[in-house]
Amino acid sequence: MKYNRIIAILAIAGVLACGEECQAQADSNVYNERVVVTSRYKPVVEERTKVNVAPTITDTVATMPKNFTYDITTRRLTSLYEPSRIKAARIIGEPATKLYNNYLKLGFGNYWSPLAELYYNSLRSSDRTYGVRATHRSSWGSIGKENKETPSATHYGQAPFSLTDVTAFGKLILNNKLQLSGDLGYENDFNRYYGFSDSTLHDVMGLTRDEIERSDYKMAYNTVALNLGVKTLNTDVRALGYEANVNLTDLFTTYSQNEFNVNVDGNIHYGFTIAQKYKAIAYLHLTYNGYANSFNPIALPLGYDTLFAAGLQDRDETTGRSVLASSEYRRLYKANPYIDFIFSGFQIHAGAVVALDGFNVLKSGKVHVYPDAVVSKSFFNNLLNVSLVAMGNIDANSWNSIRMVNPYILPGSDIRATSHYDWGAKVRLNLSKKIDFNLYGYYSSMDDDLSFELNDHYTLKNVFSPVYDSLTRIKLGGNFVFLNDEMLRLEVKGNYYIYKNKSTELRGDTWVQKPLYYRPDFDAAVSATVNYNNKVIGRVEFQAMGRMPYATTQAADGADSTLYLPWRYGLNAEVEYRHNKALSFFVKMDNLLFQRYYYWQNYPSYRALFLAGLTYTIPN
Repeated sequence: MKYNRIIAILAIAGVLACGEECQAQADSNVYNERVVVTSRYKPVVEERTKVNVAPTITDTVATMPKNFTYDITTRRLTSLYEPSRIKAARIIGEPATKLYNNYLKLGFGNYWSPLAELYYNSLRSSDRTYGVRATHRSSWGSIGKENKETPSATHYGQAPFSLTDVTAFGKLILNNKLQLSGDLGYENDFNRYYGFSDSTLHDVMGLTRDEIERSDYKMAYNTVALNLGVKTLNTDVRALGYEANVNLTDLFTTYSQNEFNVNVDGNIHYGFTIAQKYKAIAYLHLTYNGYANSFNPIALPLGYDTLFAAGLQDRDETTGRSVLASSEYRRLYKANPYIDFIFSGFQIHAGAVVALDGFNVLKSGKVHVYPDAVVSKSFFNNLLNVSLVAMGNIDANSWNSIRMVNPYILPGSDIRATSHYDWGAKVRLNLSKKIDFNLYGYYSSMDDDLSFELNDHYTLKNVFSPVYDSLTRIKLGGNFVFLNDEMLRLEVKGNYYIYKNKSTELRGDTWVQKPLYYRPDFDAAVSATVNYNNKVIGRVEFQAMGRMPYATTQAADGADSTLYLPWRYGLNAEVEYRHNKALSFFVKMDNLLFQRYYYWQNYPSYRALFLAGLTYTIPN
């Protein structure tokens, strides 16, 4: 009983103490106070796939130019795909990687081939970036050996090219919602119409190479370009976004031709849901292309005949313009509404392209409507993906775009817009993270597709005119890629082409298809890239391109015979050694099989090309 009395007294004392404490907590003056608990900051960074972008060695002296036929790449602004969330990884905070604001690359090769590149850009900033880049690459070698006694049929003299580009650029982000961008650049592209040998020059014009000036057959393309852009950065589902770009390009060349291009490109897009379940994005993409060009020659490349000579001399007394002069303004308007959405595992892109053709002179004012649809579906847990495509478009061929394909074109060449419809299918096998395999097939119907042939008014047979064909093309191809982490990449790719001209001509009593020139029947490439600890990077590539028809002759019996440029094959290699972050060395070797290619009729290429140099970053 004694112990029970003591326990009861202690219990009563505890209840009274608790009551006082509870009354204190009920005091309103204390209840509204805030308690802040602090601890060590633990940064968390979401786990993401590492992006490895290794520096590449610019191909300064290409020996196998790319085929000028092209495929349409769908323009996409936003992806509807949402990857599954990866568990966050907790790491210790570390300082940001040091950035460098400059990059210098210098090299030199055989055929007197210098290379120089300089880049300068601003350092890390969340809302702005700016800089300037300047590049120069050229070659001043000769093809063949000169024979002082008799004009050589294999000596083509100096066959130079030179490309110099200087561009300033900048970007500014306002309030994390709006991005402004712009760049201003100048480019000089120099070459010569070297496609004639000493014997051709002697036989046609009765001259030796010492009796002509190199300036008589040079060509320089000068381009000034200004690009301005604005776009919203808001990616909310129910937010209206937009983007607009303006491009102004002025091309002026040696032989008194000038072309001014105004390109306005913009879109608005809006994300929403369908049936409160399926995400979708609607777009309206608008494009305007305006081309103003003028040509009033006072001279032409070496070798033009008497008809062209008379045209140069025959000038209007009032305006002083040559009868060969031309001046035109052409326009191309396009509207592309489309919608992207996912429905029951199908990724669907559906829309159309409506174009008003004010570019092609004979078809001015014609309205074209093209499909713009892609349907994709993955099977077997993304092991297999199948896509069906129905697309089309109309694209302008300007003087500026044509000279990039063939710089040896006739000054003041005819320009047209190419219209095409494309239907096809693509199958992708994603066998593992290291193996990717694609097969595809396309059928295309094209009108005014660009090609070339020699101009008959140039007796040296060294100047080309554009040719526009209406044709159908079947393209079958595929590529295989094997990746072993970041160390090894193997790739095999190839395409096979079947062409059919829609136009026919009468040969005797039979209508036959007109010939199609400068279109190979196949192209293929095999390449391997090795990256050893980011210290030594090497690449080897074998390329092949099928023979290409370039002319048609008629035998004595009236039968036609097609002339072909032989199929081309070549082996290229390059190696880079990175001494440290600031200094590296490289060697590039092209055409290691020493083939004398003919890109175009009467235009032989250099043989093996070697280029060695270094890259250096100047310490800040």
